[in-house]
Amino acid sequence: MRSGRPGGDRERRRVNNDSGEVRAGIDRTKVRLSVLGIVILVAFGALFSRLWFLQVLASEQYSRDARENRVRKVRSEPPRGRILDINGKPLVTNRWSLSVTIDRQVVAGPRRQRRIIEKLAVLLDEPRSELRERLADTAVSPYKPVPVANDVSRQDVTYIQENPEDFRGVDFDLLPIRKYPNGNTAAHLLGYVGSISEGLLEEPYFKDASPRYRPGDIVGQAGVERTYDRWLRGTPEVKKVIVNSTGEVIHQEVIREERPGNDLVLALDLSLQKLTEDALLDGILAARGEYQAPAGAVTVMDPDTGRVVAMASYPTYRPAMLADGITFKEWDSLGFPTKDNPDDDRILNRAIAGQRPPGSTYKVVTAGAAMASGVASTSTYLSCPGTYQYRDVTLSNWTSADSGVMGFAQSLEQSCDTFYYELGARMEDTFGAQEVFQKYARKAGFDNPTGIDVLGEASGRVPDRDWCDEINDTTDICKYGWLPGYTVNMSIGQGDLIVTPLQMATTYAAIGNGGRVWEPQVASHMQNTDTEGKDRTIRTFRNEVANRLPLDAAEIGVLQTGLRAVISGAQGTAASAFAGFPLGRAPLAGKTGTAQLASGETELNDAWFVSYGPSSYDPDYVISVYVEKAGHGGESAAPIARQIWEGIAGVDKKTDEVTLATDSSG
Repeated sequence: MRSGRPGGDRERRRVNNDSGEVRAGIDRTKVRLSVLGIVILVAFGALFSRLWFLQVLASEQYSRDARENRVRKVRSEPPRGRILDINGKPLVTNRWSLSVTIDRQVVAGPRRQRRIIEKLAVLLDEPRSELRERLADTAVSPYKPVPVANDVSRQDVTYIQENPEDFRGVDFDLLPIRKYPNGNTAAHLLGYVGSISEGLLEEPYFKDASPRYRPGDIVGQAGVERTYDRWLRGTPEVKKVIVNSTGEVIHQEVIREERPGNDLVLALDLSLQKLTEDALLDGILAARGEYQAPAGAVTVMDPDTGRVVAMASYPTYRPAMLADGITFKEWDSLGFPTKDNPDDDRILNRAIAGQRPPGSTYKVVTAGAAMASGVASTSTYLSCPGTYQYRDVTLSNWTSADSGVMGFAQSLEQSCDTFYYELGARMEDTFGAQEVFQKYARKAGFDNPTGIDVLGEASGRVPDRDWCDEINDTTDICKYGWLPGYTVNMSIGQGDLIVTPLQMATTYAAIGNGGRVWEPQVASHMQNTDTEGKDRTIRTFRNEVANRLPLDAAEIGVLQTGLRAVISGAQGTAASAFAGFPLGRAPLAGKTGTAQLASGETELNDAWFVSYGPSSYDPDYVISVYVEKAGHGGESAAPIARQIWEGIAGVDKKTDEVTLATDSSG
């Protein structure tokens, strides 16, 4: 019989359960405390290890870094050398600009920079966006103060100095800025300067230079400023500066003295350069009375030396606009080619990079190739009908009249297309794949850059079978491979042939000087000033004869005779453009050219005229002129050359009767 109170067993079980739950709770708490303790120990161990590394193991490195933060090497911006014309007249000099700079090491972080920019924008009346853009220029070393505003007033600088607590990290400096005493003159040849980019720093020219180029250095970006930057840049002063924690300079020491750059003397003649640019502008404006004439270029070269004495490209730009930073509005004003306006590019030097079909000015190349290959000789006579039949294609002369039989000289004088179609056909049918025409053209200076000492030169194109094979998958031009008619069409400077005005000047210089194809050059020599204040030449730049025309004196003489007749002959295609010019006192030779860009649309023709003189047999100059979409060479390009020749020959229009007319041939 069971004794005890009813429900006693249940009570005992409940008590046992309660005590078990308490023990379980205590166990879980211990586990949690243990885990927390372990985490704390691990964290403390990691922190202790890091402190040990920083204070003991890496103490030397961080001590060195701390010293570097206090000691800075500051490099100056040395004045660049001047650029002078051949007579010593200044083309580019320097002026000193009072500039506001910001030290990005002091003004670190976007909030600080934003506050400083706001204050400077109000004080200097400068757009915030432009100040921000200059401050963020990655081309400038982070250890070098960044110029954010040039040509600031003394009053503004004084205000910054009197309120250092509001402009911490802001300072001022006198910086050399390029000055152009002749405005836009020779802008494309001279080029402009700017901060060196990361891409330029990797180029061998800058990477291997001594002293080294560094981020933020001002270097030539185009023209001779770029080509001769190493000589022009000078040697920067290196100064060791010690600052305290607030950025205040407490000690400075000059490690290397500053040395200004050397002066560059060009073969350019300033007076002739201005004359050339004026003539080009006048000619383009005159052509716009009937044609678009959006652009053009002129090259003036000494055929005996290959030196470029003048070079003009239109439209042009103000290099001073790029000398001390450029605003968005100024950048947009430079113009860039678009689909709707492909000619709008003011920085493009069309004299060396304008690639256009040369039209009839190329006939001297065809004539030379025909004589050099043997398909014709100095005594060759061919007919000049109104049309020419080549296989199943009928090609037209520029005039429908039949001019009869003629030799080389008369063919150049009248610019007979059908005469040159026959020469092209003979070379194609006789030599075919040997491509003697193309080989001669390359010797004459085409299909490759001439090697002028100005960056940006285009190579042009002399089409051949290899070229056709390369493009046959991308265009229908060579869908059926190289066709014989291509050579025939190229013989009058049409088809897919493209050249530059400089290349045309080079080949005409070779005809004028007896066959030497020069490598053109702009620079003459470098000089500096000695201790007595005298100019001292330290390096002379010499160019070379790149090739020779494979023609004898008689063959070149035939071409020279024909080119003189173009201007002075009764049927010369440039005779009307030079009516009244004193050819007896200043004899000239030349050739007109009209390159058809669209069949039957005269307003889209490029106008060319290349000439040399003023002596018939020992010329002093060769002048290459082209104007885009300006009709015929005799009416738009030749008058530009005439205006330059008048200046060279010293023609007084008050005493020499001038009668300008136009001719639609050539």
